[in-house]
Amino acid sequence: MTFAPEVYLFFVAVVLVAAFLNGAAGYGFAVVAVAGFAFVLDPKLGIIVISLITPVLTTSQLHRHWAFRGVTRRIAVVLVASMVGSVFGTQLLIILPGYVLLLLLGIFALWYAVSSLRNGPMRLSPEKERYAAPAVGLLAGIVNGAVGAAGPVLGSYLLAIGLKGRDWVFAISVVFWAMSLIRMLTLAAAAQYQLEIVLLGLGLAVPAYLAQSGGFAMQARFSAETFQRIILIVLLLASANLLSRGISQAIASL
Repeated sequence: MTFAPEVYLFFVAVVLVAAFLNGAAGYGFAVVAVAGFAFVLDPKLGIIVISLITPVLTTSQLHRHWAFRGVTRRIAVVLVASMVGSVFGTQLLIILPGYVLLLLLGIFALWYAVSSLRNGPMRLSPEKERYAAPAVGLLAGIVNGAVGAAGPVLGSYLLAIGLKGRDWVFAISVVFWAMSLIRMLTLAAAAQYQLEIVLLGLGLAVPAYLAQSGGFAMQARFSAETFQRIILIVLLLASANLLSRGISQAIASL
């Protein structure tokens, strides 16, 4: 699997932007990178490549916010359920045709953008939190495995239970980290990692790591809301492209 030099440069540009936003805002790498890669790659292949980069970034996030690891006890049920869901979601990634993944990615990106327009997060009482945790974790894992990102599902829930700041960042990062490892193991067991894919993913992990570190440095200069608005604009544009391509391919397959 080889690409023209300009395509490799495009891959690097996508991960630089996505990882920088991830470092600055605390999330967003997967959904932006998956949508960006889908411009030039089969969606399944793009998600598989990104699955090799995500663990590097989430590990870095955990190291940076390690002092806030105590929040893990509160989200233990979500964490375990998300790992189970990730196994099922990754199986969907393997078996679904490309146009279905394009449509799912487009709908997901659009939903992510629209959900970001909410004036404020919903709130869950401690009793509702206890009942919602398994379902949220399972859904987040399925979505993460199938379309490569689960930010809206997981991020909205963590805000709804009252987490904020670095507690929120550590919580979402530790769940992403666990899901990414399960997804890697599931893909490896299904022989989805070819040598070229592994080399591409590991190669892109280096600029992604550096860009996220740059995003960390910018946290004090700009608000997270500024970077979230940038993510919103990128996803609105990407969702239109994904949906258009998915519909075209679906019609062609009839």
